[in-house]
Amino acid sequence: MPGDWTPFPAIPGEAGTGYSVTDLFIRPFGLFETDLGINFSQNRRPYLITDILACCTRDMNHGTPEDDFFWDLTIGKRVECLMAIVMSGRASRLPVHPRCLNGMCGEPMEIEFSMEEIAALQHRHDHVDPVAVRIDNREFRFRKPTGRDQLGWLDTPFPDEDAAVRTMIQTLWCRDGTADPDHEAPIPDHWVGTIDNAMMETDPLVNFTLTIHCPHCGREGPYNINLEERLLRELRKARENLIGEIHCLAAHYHWSEGQILSIPPWRRRHYLALIEKQGG
Repeated sequence: MPGDWTPFPAIPGEAGTGYSVTDLFIRPFGLFETDLGINFSQNRRPYLITDILACCTRDMNHGTPEDDFFWDLTIGKRVECLMAIVMSGRASRLPVHPRCLNGMCGEPMEIEFSMEEIAALQHRHDHVDPVAVRIDNREFRFRKPTGRDQLGWLDTPFPDEDAAVRTMIQTLWCRDGTADPDHEAPIPDHWVGTIDNAMMETDPLVNFTLTIHCPHCGREGPYNINLEERLLRELRKARENLIGEIHCLAAHYHWSEGQILSIPPWRRRHYLALIEKQGG
């Protein structure tokens, strides 16, 4: 694949997806007309992520996988794919701005972390699925949640967080190595924390945590970072930058949106550089 296309992140058990790892490629977001059609205002985030992944993924024949392919990826892999799209746009570090958890401090902090290191963290646990959890001298297995699971949970009314966690565990509980959503055995209270911790450890991008040292008060502690939300913010910014480029080129050269988008991105960058050199 030419230009900015890079290999799609490795998929464990890829034979079942209908694609080989080397079959698929991704590109940066915020370059083409199709990117303008992504609706970042929709309140159903799983659909937004699937739309972005489908928009930026092609096979060797320049075809797009069916949506089922993206829905059946684990949530952690979908986050990694978003990260790969952001990284393919040449950003290798991602800044986050948490506030200190010390109530006597509460100062904002700016932390940058390497997306390559975070992707490597995901890869170390890719082969662990289902996740084996030993409780009461017995071993139980739970598969990692997929985008399809996330969508199903979004459409399920839960009375409280505890009920939501128990339903999620129930959905992911495997029997004889396969998922069994009809398995109705109740989840004992003392299982929940053990299972939740095991799933977070082996699916690190879903509930990502960083240990951060506050430069203001010196307190160090774990901070939950919503990677999905943070990466979507970067991609929204890329779409806004594309709109800004179109506006600048249209104002300077009086080209239509269609004419501008028909120009390869690398050539658009040259025109923008010339405009900037001439003082706008």
